[in-house]
Amino acid sequence: MKPNNLPEFNSLSNLDGKGSSLIVQSTRMDLETNTYISELWKSYNGSWKKYKSGSFNFTNPKFAKLTNSIFYIKSPRIPKNKEAKVSSTIQIQSGRTTETLFQTEGKISNYILSKNEKFIYVITNEWSRDFKSIKKKEEEPMYYENLPFHFDSVGIIYNKRSHVYKVNLQSKKYTTLINGDKENIISIDSLVEHKNSITLSYSQYNLAGTMLEERVGIVKNRSIDDIFEKGSISNLFYYEDTLHGVGLRNRFDWPTNPTILKFSKPGNASFKFKLFDRNISKAKINNSILYFLYEDSGRTLLRDGTNNIDLVDLNITIKDFAFNDDKIYIIANSFSRPDEIYEIENGQIIKNSKANDYFVNKVKTHKCVYERINTGESEIDTWGIFVGKDRPTLLNIHGGPASQYGFTFFDEFQTYASAGFNVIACNPRGSSGRGHDFLRDVCGNQWGVTDMHDVLTSFKKMLKIMGVTNKNYGIMGGSYGGFMTSWIISHKPNMFKSAIVERALLNWETMVGTSDIGIGFPEMYLLDDMSKNINLYREKSPITFASNIKTPTLIIHSEEDYRCPVEQAEQLFSNLKKRGVKSAMLRFPGESHELSRSGKPKHRKQRFEHIIKWHNNHLS
Repeated sequence: MKPNNLPEFNSLSNLDGKGSSLIVQSTRMDLETNTYISELWKSYNGSWKKYKSGSFNFTNPKFAKLTNSIFYIKSPRIPKNKEAKVSSTIQIQSGRTTETLFQTEGKISNYILSKNEKFIYVITNEWSRDFKSIKKKEEEPMYYENLPFHFDSVGIIYNKRSHVYKVNLQSKKYTTLINGDKENIISIDSLVEHKNSITLSYSQYNLAGTMLEERVGIVKNRSIDDIFEKGSISNLFYYEDTLHGVGLRNRFDWPTNPTILKFSKPGNASFKFKLFDRNISKAKINNSILYFLYEDSGRTLLRDGTNNIDLVDLNITIKDFAFNDDKIYIIANSFSRPDEIYEIENGQIIKNSKANDYFVNKVKTHKCVYERINTGESEIDTWGIFVGKDRPTLLNIHGGPASQYGFTFFDEFQTYASAGFNVIACNPRGSSGRGHDFLRDVCGNQWGVTDMHDVLTSFKKMLKIMGVTNKNYGIMGGSYGGFMTSWIISHKPNMFKSAIVERALLNWETMVGTSDIGIGFPEMYLLDDMSKNINLYREKSPITFASNIKTPTLIIHSEEDYRCPVEQAEQLFSNLKKRGVKSAMLRFPGESHELSRSGKPKHRKQRFEHIIKWHNNHLS
C-alpha cells in the first residue's frame, strides 16, 4: 500500500442490528476535499445497500426496537469558512419519511432511546450559553480561576460544557435535563436509562479547581445525585437489574486494566470479574447475556461474560458487535485485511460484507511473521513483515505505553513494507493485553529499563528469525513510542542509522505543567511527585541524554498537540541542531496528537511521504 491508497479503504463502526437487518457506519478519507466521508449502509438478509450518503456526514445509526424507524446523526463536513456555524442534528427515518428531531450549534456526542421509545436523550458538547453570543471567541481574553484544562483535539475547555436534552419524539419539543453551565460539567461520557431514571458518568472541576474529577450520578430534578466519585467510567449499562460500567475503580491506580465494575450501593464499586486480568472495553447486553470486548496478546476478542466463554479464538481485532435474530455479528479486521462485518458461527467467522473487497483486490497487503520471543526477562509478542533479507528494517514502537500492536490492519506497517522496508514491532512490558503486572512493569525506576530491554532484544531476535542480513536499521515511534525512540538513540547511539521521533514525551519536567495529562500521568508512571524528586524526572527524560544522540533524526509534531505539547519537540530539535546532528523538524498546523490516526487526509498523506523519504535517504 502507498500513501495514495489511504482513501481507498473503509473504516467501519457503530454496528447495530434488528430482526434480519444490520446497519453500520462507513468512513473513508477524501483527499480532494481534505475531509472524512461518513455514510450509512444497511443490510437485509445479507444484502447490503447504501442507506445514507451525500454532502453531509451520517453517523451513529440505531434501530428502534419497537418500530421500523432508524435514528442517526447528520452533521456537515468541515466547513471551508472557519467562522461558519456548524449545526448537528438527529434524524429519524420511518419508511420514506425523514424528520429532524433535534438540532444544536455544536457537537452531538451521543444519544440513546428511552425504553418505551417515546423520548431520546441527547448528549452535546457546546459553548456555554453566555459565551455563544460572542462572535469571535478566539479574540476574547480568558479569565479563569480553575486550571484551564486542555483536551487533545479539543483545546482549552474554557466555557465548553456538555449538556443533556430530553426530546419528545411525537412533539419534537425538548427540555434541558442537565445544564452543563449550571452544574459545572465539563464532559459527559456515558448515559443510561433504567426504570425511568437516568444515570450518567461525567467530569467536573474539584473544589480547588486543580483537577477534573470523574463521577457517576443519578439525575434527580435536573440535578445530579452522585453515587460514585473515585473512578473513571466510560460505558454504563444495567445487568441483572444492577448498574455496571466499564472503567477504573480508582482513577489514580492507573496504569491498570479497565474492567467491568458493579455499583451495588452508592459509593461502592466491586469487580464483576475480579480474576479476569485483561483490558476490557465495550460491553453490551442481549437476551440477559453480558458480552464484552477485551485485549489479549495483540488480539481483541469477544467474550460471553455470563457463561465465561470466548465466542472466537482467532488472530483478529474485533472493533464492535451487534445482534439480530439469534445471530451475533462483529466488525473485525486482521493484519492483512481491513474492516469487514462477519457472522459468528460455532467459533468461526463468516464474511457478511464487501466493504473493502475493492481495496483488497487492488492493493497488495503483506502478511505477518509472528513470534512470542523470550527476552531473558519476559516473553514478548512480536510481529514482522519480511520483504527481503537484503532490505533495510524499521523498528516501530507503539504509544501509551498502555496499548498494543497486534493482529490488526495497520496502514503504517503496510505502507512501510510497500516502500521496501522490513517492519518489526512488539509489545514490551508496559503494554496492554498481558495483565496488570505486565502493564505496571515499567513504573518508577523501571521506566526506560525493562521496556528498552524488551524492545531491543525482541528486535534482534526477530531479525534472525526473518533472516535479515542488511544491517541498515531505522527506528520510529509516536507519543510513548517517540519517548522510547529518543531514549534508545541516546542510550544506544550507534545501533540505528535513521530515527523518527513523533509527538514525543521528551521532558517530564516541562510536561507536568503543559500537557493535558500533566497533572496525574507523570506521578502514576514515575511513582513520585516532581517537587519531591525532580532528579527522577530528569533521569527519565530523553532530553537529559540528548547530547549522546548521533542518529539522523526527523522530528514530527503537531502544533495543537496538547498531550505532548510542541515545546517537547522544539527542545530536542534545538539541541540536535546546536550540536550539528543531522536533523529536521516537520510540524503540522491545526493538527493534534491524533494526526496519524484522524488528522486531515492531506496531512496524513504528507506525513507518510516525509517518513519514507527520510528513511530512504539514510538507510539506502
